[in-house]
Amino acid sequence: MLLAGIELDLSKIGDTVKYLLVFGLFAVSAYALIWPSIQKLLKGGPKLPRRPASSDFKREGVDRSSDTPPPAGFAAHLQIVEETAPNANTKVWWEYAKAEMTEAEVAIAEAKLARQPQPPTTEG
Repeated sequence: MLLAGIELDLSKIGDTVKYLLVFGLFAVSAYALIWPSIQKLLKGGPKLPRRPASSDFKREGVDRSSDTPPPAGFAAHLQIVEETAPNANTKVWWEYAKAEMTEAEVAIAEAKLARQPQPPTTEG
């Protein structure tokens, strides 16, 4: 009659199973949803794409690096254009420089512009 002294309370077993199920579902969801984020933080955060070194950078259709210095005499050429056409604006200076005009060519172009009739100004 050993079994006569064992008493089973099925309601307590049911509550225990419910708690185990809830805990198990929480553990599975935490492992699936939260653990990857924690791993990323522990490994140093999200990985950013590697920025190419400046010597690696090449534009399409251009056979030079972005760090290539200007040709020798470039600044001197711009200074000549600016001094030869002191009354011109930066847009005109830039057009002369892109055309690789000499000092004489800039002076001739400025003389031609000076001979053109100016539009009348309205003073009121």
